[in-house]
Amino acid sequence: MPKRRVIDPQMIDKLAQNMFHALPLLKKRLLHMDLVQSEHGIPLSHVQVLAMLQDAGTMSVSEISRRLGIAKPNITPLVDRLLESGLVDRQRDQHDRRVVNIVILPAGSEKLAAIRQTIAGQVQRQVENLSVSEFKELYDALASITRILSEL
Repeated sequence: MPKRRVIDPQMIDKLAQNMFHALPLLKKRLLHMDLVQSEHGIPLSHVQVLAMLQDAGTMSVSEISRRLGIAKPNITPLVDRLLESGLVDRQRDQHDRRVVNIVILPAGSEKLAAIRQTIAGQVQRQVENLSVSEFKELYDALASITRILSEL
């Protein structure tokens, strides 16, 4: 049985404190999802599903639920709204006809590309005053956070 590492409780407290400070700053300074939602008419949860589908190609509702950390009964209506909007479709798994997968449609890919362009523009405006080294530090930090959290 592998040994569990003992992490200094003060470091845990500092990490929690940093999360409380970082999340609002990310939303306030880099990711203005309220503006994205009003411009594109789509909530963040829908954008996240479209992005996951574009990266994965196809996913079951259970997999979407697991990755987002949202209960499956709450994902089904979200997927239904994406279906009604013509952004995704349901397809039976070729190897197991009992499994239904969700796939992104061309309209969903186009919507996601437009949203990413809007977000990139927001980020561009926010980071214009950073030095190249500060920008790289921010880029590397967010890449590290994403990688580490994806492995948890």
